[in-house]
Amino acid sequence: MQTPVTRAGAALMGVLVLATACTYFNTIYNADQLFQEAERLRRQGRDSLAQERYSDVIRKAAAGFRSDPDGGWAYESAFLLGRAYLRSGDLQAAQAALRHSATLAENPDERLAVQVFQGVLEARLGRPAVAIDLFNEALAGATDPAVRGEGHLQRGRLLLQRDHPDGGWWDLDRAAEVHPPLRVEAALTRLEWGVVLGDRRRTEESVQRLLAYPEAEIRAGALRELLGRAERRWGSAAVADLLDGAQRAAWTRDARDGLALDQARVLRRAGRIVESETRVEAVADGRGPWAAGARVTLASWTLESSDEVGDAFGLRSLLLPALDQAAVAELLTDIDELERLAFAGLDEPLAWFLAGEIARDELGAIMVARELFIAYATSAPEQPWAPKALLAALQLTEDERERARLRERLEGHRRNPYVLAARGAAAVGFEALEEQLLVRLSEIRR
Repeated sequence: MQTPVTRAGAALMGVLVLATACTYFNTIYNADQLFQEAERLRRQGRDSLAQERYSDVIRKAAAGFRSDPDGGWAYESAFLLGRAYLRSGDLQAAQAALRHSATLAENPDERLAVQVFQGVLEARLGRPAVAIDLFNEALAGATDPAVRGEGHLQRGRLLLQRDHPDGGWWDLDRAAEVHPPLRVEAALTRLEWGVVLGDRRRTEESVQRLLAYPEAEIRAGALRELLGRAERRWGSAAVADLLDGAQRAAWTRDARDGLALDQARVLRRAGRIVESETRVEAVADGRGPWAAGARVTLASWTLESSDEVGDAFGLRSLLLPALDQAAVAELLTDIDELERLAFAGLDEPLAWFLAGEIARDELGAIMVARELFIAYATSAPEQPWAPKALLAALQLTEDERERARLRERLEGHRRNPYVLAARGAAAVGFEALEEQLLVRLSEIRR
């Protein structure tokens, strides 16, 4: 017969065992939740945050495994460790953990889940044939949608790499179908290989899928990078057509505006100027950073094509509604300085040289800069920096007849240190002139 003390001790032991088991379960549960979060972050392209979470998974899962390496949650601990090490790039540790988790698997689904990630590991180790065999066996029996999706995604990539496109395309489509959280990653992979293999139809399909997925907007940067590759392969006009559905994308307004600006720039490179300006004007009518970016883009295009300094001053009405944005404020500051120097040049022609540098380097107004450099050299031909201005104008001139006129004018300054240096000859006094110029320009700035 148990005494009250014995019964109390047994009860206490039971409570302690239960508490330990609950603590162990909570550790593994938390590690699994962290792993799922890390996977979401990785799929969103937020790699640095994902790596932090994988490190947390490793720490928690390792602690759980050490506390009970033969317990009921040992498989889950080892499998979490293997996957987290794999995603973190520690392939040796991943191999050991996955191999051990395979020995702990208690049913076919657990074993096949491990096998899929062993396939991923084999691919990373440069053994694609072994990886494909593992994927084939696993996908023939696995029932977990997440496991099947991962298997199809990874096998699809390998088949495309190994010149088996039909199977590769099918696998990528299956990955998105059986496990929708993978559909953006699958579509991006599909787009990448559509460009690599020159498959215009699948490239277009992939872009349209990404535009139809609301969650794809966070991968807009990856889409832009892949569209850049497509543009280099097929040209700007083709990529502009790929983005025809941008205004109807299932994305937020801000994300659509960013995409519309991308399309507008591609349209401009394709020579479709009116369409590009229409796209940008529609974005500029909105609010926020993208609207400000659209106004800056319109201003930049005006400056690129203008040869009249007054055109820059007329941009204030376009830019002022977005003055609270840093890029707009900076552009307006440069325009104000250009105007001040343009008027100062009437009394001190060297101010036009400084205005030319601002037009060229800060505003991208190449033809305006050229005219300012020439204006200075014409107004003060006796100053030693006039040939420097003519050389700067020559660099900005494409028309060969105009270039010939500038070269003829430079012949009148053939002994000038700037002209000698441009021709690769010894240029005595060059450094002294540069120092004097810096002093004079600093005075004009003040």
